[in-house]
Amino acid sequence: MESTHMAQQNENNLHEPSCMNASSFKVISQGEEEVGESENQCVVTRETTQSMGEKEAVEEHEDQTTEETVGNEKADIDNKEQPGDTILDGTDVSDPFEYTKRAGFTSEIFKIELLNMPKRFGFGELKKKLFNLGLKPVKLKAQGKNFTFVTFRCEEDRESALQMLNGFKWKGSVLKAKKANPAADPLLQKRKQKEAGGDGSHQGKRQKTDSTVEEGLSPEDRLKHSVCPLCDISYEEQLKQKVEDIKGILKKFGRLIEKECPDLKGWLNEQRNKFDWMCCELLDIKPSPVVSGYRNKCEFTIGQDINGKDNTVGFRYGQYSSGSVGVGEPDQIPIISNKMKTVVKRFQEYIRSSSYSSYSPQNHTGHWKQLTVRTSRLDHLMIMVDFHPQQLSQDKVESEKNRLHEYFTAGDGQDLGITSCFFRSHSEKCSGSSTDVSHEHLLGDKYITEKLLDLQFRISPDAFFQVNSLGAEVLYTQVAEWCGCSPNTTVLDICCGTGTIGLTIAKNVERVIGVEVCSEAVEDAKYNAVLNGITNLTYHCAKAEEAIPQIMKTIKSSEVIAVVDPPRAGLHPNVIRAIRRSPFVNRLVYVACNANAALTNFLDLMRPVSKRLKGNPFVPVKALPVDLFPHTKHCELLVLFEREASDNQAGSDDKN
Repeated sequence: MESTHMAQQNENNLHEPSCMNASSFKVISQGEEEVGESENQCVVTRETTQSMGEKEAVEEHEDQTTEETVGNEKADIDNKEQPGDTILDGTDVSDPFEYTKRAGFTSEIFKIELLNMPKRFGFGELKKKLFNLGLKPVKLKAQGKNFTFVTFRCEEDRESALQMLNGFKWKGSVLKAKKANPAADPLLQKRKQKEAGGDGSHQGKRQKTDSTVEEGLSPEDRLKHSVCPLCDISYEEQLKQKVEDIKGILKKFGRLIEKECPDLKGWLNEQRNKFDWMCCELLDIKPSPVVSGYRNKCEFTIGQDINGKDNTVGFRYGQYSSGSVGVGEPDQIPIISNKMKTVVKRFQEYIRSSSYSSYSPQNHTGHWKQLTVRTSRLDHLMIMVDFHPQQLSQDKVESEKNRLHEYFTAGDGQDLGITSCFFRSHSEKCSGSSTDVSHEHLLGDKYITEKLLDLQFRISPDAFFQVNSLGAEVLYTQVAEWCGCSPNTTVLDICCGTGTIGLTIAKNVERVIGVEVCSEAVEDAKYNAVLNGITNLTYHCAKAEEAIPQIMKTIKSSEVIAVVDPPRAGLHPNVIRAIRRSPFVNRLVYVACNANAALTNFLDLMRPVSKRLKGNPFVPVKALPVDLFPHTKHCELLVLFEREASDNQAGSDDKN
């Protein structure tokens, strides 16, 4: 998960297993544009990838908010709120389509459905095709194997698209286009379903309801179980459960290999016989050195608690799309340090003394949105405050920033030891995302510094860094061991982020080449190299699929090892193709934070040579789980892939 590819973070929930992803149902002010939207740019929900020979459907609906993740675990517990309630401004929220009737703008009003899509296409291709036709899409949203939704900013643009696309022939398919209804607000839709399922209370039919709710648990315990679902069992048992989950994934991987790579049938049978029906050897799980208070970064939602107390700072009890907006304080959450809990409590006191309310994801009123806290083993403490100005004048926003500055430098918050503070003011156009909104530095340093494997790393506000620093040392040590580094080795560090993996390996190899699309992360990586006196590294700020062919032309080493640590959704298919076409990459270490999501990448590494995938395939040699997230159901998975250099070179026509 080392990459800080911000665009992919936005499209695929979050790159890291964050303790909160405060997303909302998007409605933007008239005359303003949604994040990333303009006449020349549209938001693509997700680049679809080739899975089992066909286009893999994207199952998420963009306007159904991204999953509330807490400690890398989904919070599926419903909040005790009555359906049909009225929200703070008196607006009736029983209608899931009420948002389309407000004064604000939403592109959901101007939506079309495209049917009979080609079996093989990329959303980048589709976006480019639409613009080349003179159309002005706002968002593309995949909903099935052969149909998708496209939204526009006005009726005129939608009508133009309908006339142009209905009957248009593209990649051998004749497209069908028709008007589509707007999506329902997921929170209100959930409430309406509950109301229809019973007497309007929460005794009706539930979806994804955690059984612990029926056991009469306190709100504190409900929150703890949603954030840390394994917290009530021993750590030894937690590790056993995670190993069983990984075994299931490796067996599933084997079934996919059997279906998609028939030429590997003999090899696969041998592997299954040796490794209990798994496609490769599974080594013993590496436990986290620390199981409590390990998170160095958390994003805390600001909202109302289940009793209606406003400006509560903590975690939601469940997903917005599951009908929950209630927020609980994190006092009993074991994965958060006491220091971080103290910061949350004091910040909560501060905003409760202010004249501004919390931001409502239901009706888009209110101001306080989110508190992000980052800590380090060097006692650095960074906070980032997200604030929605609504219709406040700039003078009033400045006044609040000055008040915040005063609180942490001379007021009751001065003893917290804040070393860095940022303020992020969201306009309505950015209400659905924070990745395109820059932080304003209010006080202290602009970075924090963390210590890892006797090295130091500067971390910018938005840069990715593993949330469990001690666990990351175990992970990176294992990566270095699997690379089998020697003085003749070049390591290609793909999705390098702030450079942690490459820097920890650099002293044992000839050269490390890092590739990362986020410019802020690349600057951190360069600074970290200088900070640690390491000179055999170079960094490229570019898309990996574009940089790799050119990089390979410059490599003179006899051995090249690739390390990939992508976002949760995995590598773009073009990156896999570039690796396959690089004849001197004979070993690849894949760091997967979501092994299920990575299976498509794994398969593409193994598929037979084809027009699309040049260069001989890799095969998995061994896998190793590393637990970075105690008390949750998730862990990192390392998979080592290898291929014979001679076969590889014979199967590739050039270094490109």
